[in-house]
Amino acid sequence: LPVVMRVDADDGLGPRASSSSSSSSVLATSLPAEELGLLSGLLLRGEGFNICAGLEPADLARLACVNGSVARRDDLWRAYFVLRWGSEQGASQSTEVRVMRSWFEEAWPKPWPLAAGFCGARSSLDHLFWVLPIIRILLRIDKPTDAPPPPLPPSLMWQVVCRVRTQPHGAERMARCFLCDVMEVAPPGPAPQHFRQRWTRPCASCPRLAHRACLEHQMLGAPGDARAIVQAGIGQAVGRITAEALKCPDCCKEYQMTRRFAESLPELLFATMLEWRWVLRRVLVMLAFHFWLHSLAVHYSMLDGLGSEVRILILFTATIMSISVSQRFHRSVQMIWHTQNRWHYFKVFGIFAVIAYLAVLRVFQPARWKEAVLAAQLPWLTALHEAQTVFYSSDIGIVALSTISWLYVLTASGLCFCFWKTSLRVPTVADVGQKHGGTVPRGSSRCGLCQLGLCLDNTGM
Repeated sequence: LPVVMRVDADDGLGPRASSSSSSSSVLATSLPAEELGLLSGLLLRGEGFNICAGLEPADLARLACVNGSVARRDDLWRAYFVLRWGSEQGASQSTEVRVMRSWFEEAWPKPWPLAAGFCGARSSLDHLFWVLPIIRILLRIDKPTDAPPPPLPPSLMWQVVCRVRTQPHGAERMARCFLCDVMEVAPPGPAPQHFRQRWTRPCASCPRLAHRACLEHQMLGAPGDARAIVQAGIGQAVGRITAEALKCPDCCKEYQMTRRFAESLPELLFATMLEWRWVLRRVLVMLAFHFWLHSLAVHYSMLDGLGSEVRILILFTATIMSISVSQRFHRSVQMIWHTQNRWHYFKVFGIFAVIAYLAVLRVFQPARWKEAVLAAQLPWLTALHEAQTVFYSSDIGIVALSTISWLYVLTASGLCFCFWKTSLRVPTVADVGQKHGGTVPRGSSRCGLCQLGLCLDNTGM
């Protein structure tokens, strides 16, 4: 220790470090075990933090091994991080740490089964066909939960944080909420769904970050969701927030407001109640298409024998037609038309067209064109009619045609749900800073909604 520390008699400040980071590292690897134990005792008592700042995590791990107490090892790693990098995140001895080992371990809103179609969608097909995330959950490929993942042992928590910080771009994976004093370590790489904003920099003049859920709780007492905001109404809520002047505690600037996607079925239902005028317009357009299709079905006697099934097919077809004439659909096509993502629409259109034409076979019963076959008196047409009659009356044909109808309903309902959940939004605090904490920029190729042109930058309704 006398090699590293000296006493300056002039200023009376006591012992301080006179060596560089490299000399401290050499010290930690060259001292015998007795002196390493003495050094660790100084660090734990807060008397040698200036030496600790020059050590690397590997050197500190050797010091921690000398100390047999697990609790004191945790204190040692915490003190090391606070001294060396605490000013970056504003961390202190009371800061709580959470380490996310995977993006797919992120907790879903409660109750998680009602968030399967929102948080469980990873790709563009997952957003278009809601049944795909449900299948992965039933097959135990995805194991969602509304509780945070189990934490690491306390003796390893701060050690992992220190080692992550020393990695390249390690600081970008860390964020601390100034409201709840929780620092999270994100997994490497961008988040698969950047529209699920987890962190927010609410003030452009201050670099501090906060959980989006914590800010919403501070706004109107809505922990984890925007139910209280939605119940108050978007217009009333924004006016109420402005009147209450939700400000930055440092510079007293008011936070800006924006909107986000709903992350669970209750939030989406509340947002639907808010935008009832827009919903009423869409329903009227859908009813217009429905009455037109229903009149055609009645004119050609298509409701005979399969009335309920045909009516369900007509209802979903009318909904799809109303989506095709919406401003949001046209805007999404314009956004992705000159990119490689336009092939997603071609694929979806091809799949839907094939299923739609197959559904027509279900409605086109053999009895509907029997008279035309008899009048034509063509052998090949008669043979085709007889083959269709045998297929429609067999058990295999009944199961196959019913499967086609259900497949059409699942496909159409997925498209309707995708446009429903991306058209309606709830208010939140705007992020005025750079993207952080694993998020990716707007228009990312990794985001399924960006590939469809239906992400947050599509404001058409």
